[in-house]
Amino acid sequence: MDIRQIELFIAAAEEQNFTRAARREHIVQSGLSVAIRALENELGAQLFARSTRRVQLSEAGRRFLPEARRVLLAVKAARDAVAALKGGLVGRLAIGAVQSLHPLLDLPALLQAFRKRYPMVEIVVRGNTFTDVLGQALRDGSLDLAFMPVSEVLPTGLAHDVLFSEPMVVVASADHAIGRRREITLPELASEEFVDFSPRMGTRYVVDQMFLLEGVTRRIGFEVENLELLFQFVRHGLGLAIVPRAIATGRDLAAVNLTPASGQPLPRWELGLFRVNIGGQLSANPAADTFRAMVEEALNRAPHSRSPEEPRRHCAPRRVGDQAVDDPGSP
Repeated sequence: MDIRQIELFIAAAEEQNFTRAARREHIVQSGLSVAIRALENELGAQLFARSTRRVQLSEAGRRFLPEARRVLLAVKAARDAVAALKGGLVGRLAIGAVQSLHPLLDLPALLQAFRKRYPMVEIVVRGNTFTDVLGQALRDGSLDLAFMPVSEVLPTGLAHDVLFSEPMVVVASADHAIGRRREITLPELASEEFVDFSPRMGTRYVVDQMFLLEGVTRRIGFEVENLELLFQFVRHGLGLAIVPRAIATGRDLAAVNLTPASGQPLPRWELGLFRVNIGGQLSANPAADTFRAMVEEALNRAPHSRSPEEPRRHCAPRRVGDQAVDDPGSP
């Protein structure tokens, strides 16, 4: 098995057509077919179910594809590591982020600083609402890093650094009665209607856990998959919502602190920087490791409070990254 065979297999899998794959890889179709047949013979399994118009991955092909991508990325990372010794950091950095990142961390400012310092690194950013989509993109190698909420059960095969830990607050329209309160318990909200996120979203998981631990049943009138849409529903009096405090800051809504009725601490919303777990702190991509270090530097320089029990967990009332544009390594 050689690297070229793997490249051709990935092209055929993505194009689902040998002619288009051959054109993409600048090879004649017969050469691509021979290479894939040789790969199948070596693996002892058929990777494609072929028809006259298209090819589809077999079960063996579906299982082989993410591993093939990882092999190709590892080879590229090895080449980039050697090239970096000659002329600085090179390669590609692919980052995913959920929409709730924006109020906490100024990702464009950090990327501007990174590009200024490492102009030979190609940067790709993918935004997505759903943590399961971003997690799968990390596992199949199409993303190097992803900013997303930390749930109680960590995605299989991934490691993460906790960047932010925020308490949850109730938000309501400006004229709602609870806006006059400084704090409230979940049992007091049992008769209220809620606007909430889709169950696929990490923030929804935290809210569900809060109500479960407090033994309170709530009524959800609306489910949305967009942060701004959720705030619009609340603003028009269609229900209450529970969101991280930092995300609620600066909006024309009433935000009320939640206190536990049971005496047990309420779950907090946490945002993490995720990567594939390969058994250590470093990844297969030097550019990803460098960007992770830059994020940590920006967090360490920004105003925040740290819990003695959780020294790596930051509470950030303002966005992080604004001071990291000119030189992320400066004191």
